[in-house]
Amino acid sequence: MTNSYLRFLRLADTLINSGEKPLDGLSKEILEHISKNIILNEGKFVVGDILILKQLGSQATLHKRLHALIADGYLKLKPADDGRVKQIELTKKAHKYFSNLSQALEKAVKA
Repeated sequence: MTNSYLRFLRLADTLINSGEKPLDGLSKEILEHISKNIILNEGKFVVGDILILKQLGSQATLHKRLHALIADGYLKLKPADDGRVKQIELTKKAHKYFSNLSQALEKAVKA
């Protein structure tokens, strides 16, 4: 396999899915969107910020996937100053997921 991107995909699958329930495409996209925006917004990202992403699905679908990511241990909710708003935070499991992706990318480039 000479394509670095294909090597990355293969490595990512083996690193990430070792013993874990694999994330479906939409859940990955939501997790990546949350992670990127937490970094860009210096940690300030709330549930409402996800529910407005109509390009990813309906509010009901996004809410269901968000709670699945929480149940699977990738995310946690923390009450914000306004009690009606919940802030989204990445867990250690989510950080490990992205660390594994980074390792797969580095290995694919070096190979």
